[in-house]
Amino acid sequence: MASYNRVVLVGNLTRTPELRHTQETDLAVARTAIAVSRKYKEREEVMFIDLVMWGKQAEVLCQYATKGTPVLVEGKLSQNSWEQDGIKRTKHEIRVDSFQLLGSRRERTEDSGGNFSSSDAGFSSAPAGVGAGAASAPVPEDEDIPF
Repeated sequence: MASYNRVVLVGNLTRTPELRHTQETDLAVARTAIAVSRKYKEREEVMFIDLVMWGKQAEVLCQYATKGTPVLVEGKLSQNSWEQDGIKRTKHEIRVDSFQLLGSRRERTEDSGGNFSSSDAGFSSAPAGVGAGAASAPVPEDEDIPF
């Protein structure tokens, strides 16, 4: 059976991205998290999901994004396992392949103090098949789905 691992999320960063570099290859690595909410009936459910980015994208995100920045991310779901104090622990995170800062340029400038456009960064920040209009389209409520 074939498998497919692709995640697309829209939400706000929960903390300012932290930029580090690997010791061996000096490759940039950024870690942050995104808050994604879902409203249904009279309640709102919020999930907090860890994100990790590599290379030039990590540097660009750290330069232009801060806590609270609205962002669209596309990537792969990944699981890390380790042992701490004799207890096996696991954590899921999204390994981001591409991202797009959302909101108007003015909002991003007021929030982060920098000017950014995806064309300035020299990479395609919009995921394949996802345009700016798709990110702002309304999401159907659970009771609106016919199955």
